[in-house]
Amino acid sequence: MGKIAGLLLVLCAHAVSADELTIRANEAPFALTLEQAMNWAPEREFTSPANISTVPLARRYPAQLDDTRGSLDTRAKVLYAPDGMNNFANYLVTQPKFNLYNFTHWSQIDVLNWFAGTADHVVQLPAKPWVDTAHKNGVKVIGSIFLAIAKYGGSPDTAEKLLKQDEQGRFVMAHRLVDIAQYYGFDGWLMNQETNLTAIKDANNELVEGQRDPERGAALGKKILAFMQYLTAIAPQGMEIHWYDSMLENGEVRWQNELNDKNKAFLSQGVHSADAMFMNYWWNKPMVESSVEIAQQLGRSRYDLYFGADLWPSRNAQRAFSRSQWLNDLFDTESGHGLTSIALFAPNFNFNFAGEDHTPIFSHFKDNAQDPLSFYQTEQRLFTGDDLNLAVNDEKSWPGIGRYLPAKTTISSLPFITHFNTGQGKVLIEDGQKTADGWTDMSKQDLLPTWQFAVYGSQNLDPHYDFEHVYSGGSSLAFEGKLQSQDARIPLYQTNFVLGDEQVATLTIKGGSQSMSFYLQAASGERTIYALSDYSPKSEHQGEWYRYSIPLNKLAAQHIVQLGVSFSAPSSDVSVNLGELAIK
Repeated sequence: MGKIAGLLLVLCAHAVSADELTIRANEAPFALTLEQAMNWAPEREFTSPANISTVPLARRYPAQLDDTRGSLDTRAKVLYAPDGMNNFANYLVTQPKFNLYNFTHWSQIDVLNWFAGTADHVVQLPAKPWVDTAHKNGVKVIGSIFLAIAKYGGSPDTAEKLLKQDEQGRFVMAHRLVDIAQYYGFDGWLMNQETNLTAIKDANNELVEGQRDPERGAALGKKILAFMQYLTAIAPQGMEIHWYDSMLENGEVRWQNELNDKNKAFLSQGVHSADAMFMNYWWNKPMVESSVEIAQQLGRSRYDLYFGADLWPSRNAQRAFSRSQWLNDLFDTESGHGLTSIALFAPNFNFNFAGEDHTPIFSHFKDNAQDPLSFYQTEQRLFTGDDLNLAVNDEKSWPGIGRYLPAKTTISSLPFITHFNTGQGKVLIEDGQKTADGWTDMSKQDLLPTWQFAVYGSQNLDPHYDFEHVYSGGSSLAFEGKLQSQDARIPLYQTNFVLGDEQVATLTIKGGSQSMSFYLQAASGERTIYALSDYSPKSEHQGEWYRYSIPLNKLAAQHIVQLGVSFSAPSSDVSVNLGELAIK
């Protein structure tokens, strides 16, 4: 998106045989040409029932970490748009490789945009494993419609084909897009229209420099606005249609970086033209504040504006970790409430950024399966700040998204069980047995901790995912460090359930647990702490793991809002893996 980002989207097709387990970047059902999409139907060639997600979108609840953060804005949203999702995640079955792209911070985002596209492959569809897991976490997933920059293959002719109408004046492609999203079970579309419609192309689709057709551009621009209004109108309730701040009504591509009189029609013009607008990246606080005023004049919520943050280190707008003023600028100085929503673009720098003089590489995980910690902790840093701890506010460095916006949870009923499985691993453990070596499958990911991670008390304790010691799935949750003279408490999950008379909590542990406790926090704020040393564990998996069972009958009928663990001093060295946490 934007002038430079458009170049990055000219991605190469990756042809594979049918039985080869690999990512299929620009192939149906994930990527469709305009012709394929226009002629799409459930029973036709470019459709795959295997890509249908049947997991409903879970209801979410705000998860304020502690009382000092009770004023954090629960209405502002975060859209997450890795650049080139088709290159990372276009698979339907378990992949036989550990070090593929992954994501764990679902509790900190609200929308995943399947951002991708080429000049030929205009329509990009999300993959079922990711939609399933996003929905389980209450996160919507939207596909992309990409009309490429003219210099890189985009053509007004393509836009004109997109805008085809039938004899009744209905936009054919608008109905196809709704049909496709409903059939596959995802939640809408981003219209990323970056083709200058006044451009003139020759017979080889090469740009004719110095020539423009403003009359045709204006006609097509007006028709695209009508298309957006039509698509937004026919989209069923819950389906979201987003517009990227790129094209003006005259058909020219002119990124405005704010909502103003030149582009406001693509948010509202008497009727909704889109449910949300993704703003380009070169903005400042006065531009944000002006945009909010215009949105309100249009009768729209300020949170319908997603101000873009281009995190890719090679570019210089909101460069990851070295730029932080932009984050402050999106929040009211006095109340701390969000001025708008946020769109995080190219957050995949933790996976495929190769490093430059001004910014070293963040992780070698993409090329080295032995380096998962740096990959996961770079994503953690984006949300927790430079100190990797949500419980402590970074005052002088990168503060983290989670300092400004609370997490959210979907855990509202029992039974609850997690193995802290991130959806990939060096081995796959099922029923105590190794069934595979290196693998990745987002659909296998558990509900991961609401906060990743927050440590109160001793700051020498490090929670992280461990791929060497696995109870079930591909990972466990490790706690390592030295307490010295201070206790440590680690909240893990925000919950919203009431305990019954016979509920039992189980923790399956590997390592020294002498100083470890499990706690539940009630809505009243009272914590009930269970020291594992008071219980006799049962041996699991040839004695490598030990299961502690804790009756919770004394908490019957209590509304539980938080689950966590703690470690007590004077025990100094902590080295514990938590392989399963369950309440049944």
